[in-house]
Amino acid sequence: MPDPVSDNALNAVAAWFLTRADMSKVLGDSLRRSLDEVIDGARTGRYCVEQLEKTEKTYIGTKVEIVLRFAFDLGRGKKLDNLIAGHEVDTKFSLTGQWMIPPEAVNEVCWVVSADDARGTFSAGLIRTSLDVLTAGANQDKKRTLCAAGKLRIHWLVRDGPLPQNFLLNLSDEVRQKVLSPRSGKQRLLALFEHVNDRLIPRSALLQVAQLRGDPLRRAREAKATLAARGLKVLCATYAVERAEIVAQGYPNPADDDWLSVRL
Repeated sequence: MPDPVSDNALNAVAAWFLTRADMSKVLGDSLRRSLDEVIDGARTGRYCVEQLEKTEKTYIGTKVEIVLRFAFDLGRGKKLDNLIAGHEVDTKFSLTGQWMIPPEAVNEVCWVVSADDARGTFSAGLIRTSLDVLTAGANQDKKRTLCAAGKLRIHWLVRDGPLPQNFLLNLSDEVRQKVLSPRSGKQRLLALFEHVNDRLIPRSALLQVAQLRGDPLRRAREAKATLAARGLKVLCATYAVERAEIVAQGYPNPADDDWLSVRL
């Protein structure tokens, strides 16, 4: 916790966050959603931030700000992004930990957030962006970054917390190539179940792989018969009987829309 004597506003905001038992989960889930929505894999076939255009990477910060505001049910500030515990707070996101602080956020409380999809981690903290924590130089928009000493002044709410996995990114290059290389969505779904066994597959991965305008989940259900002939059993946790089979396979807490492919 920050020192309540040195910065009452920052301390009040930190206390507001830390009283939420689900804070870390809400943060992680919100960042996963933000990244996924910008990557837009279901329509584009992309699976990682590196595949985004430069302008899209810039937009991630705006998306994170919007998603976090709704996830934590925050009010809008008159000057800054949010009103938290009666204090205005600006949200700043960075993929690299180099947060850009605009002139209007100098000397204000900032909520600095970062995510590393490759490592599967995220961090979030609070800092008063006084001039002594910022670099002397600014870019053409007069934005400054936190200096090395300034980063040591961040009061961390979560440091290197677990970011919900990016399923396709976490596949091996060889398996991912086998899954994504077929030209049709139906064949990609078949490849997904054939090459990814004994591992829970989230619904989002099916949509990302299928890239179909119709009903990808129906195509996945239809694939069961084809895969059974290849010695594979495909289960979906949406259905009680199949969910029980998934649990029996050693996955005690599948999400309601998780899938599993096992070899018979």
